[in-house]
Amino acid sequence: MTEEITRRPNGAYLIESAPNRRQYLAAKAAREIVGRITAPITAAVAGYKSELDRMLDASAIYLGPGK
Repeated sequence: MTEEITRRPNGAYLIESAPNRRQYLAAKAAREIVGRITAPITAAVAGYKSELDRMLDASAIYLGPGK
């Protein structure tokens, strides 16, 4: 295959030389860091909510006399 088959842009390549690429990569890294920090908290809240819903939907259990 020859390289003539692929189309080459007349100017600079769009991705590597984009003026906002460094800003985009910094923002992406920040999002990933925040996601890693908040993931355990989010999982704990979701687990607590799931357990609370399960307990509220369960039938009552009476312990002791009177059954």
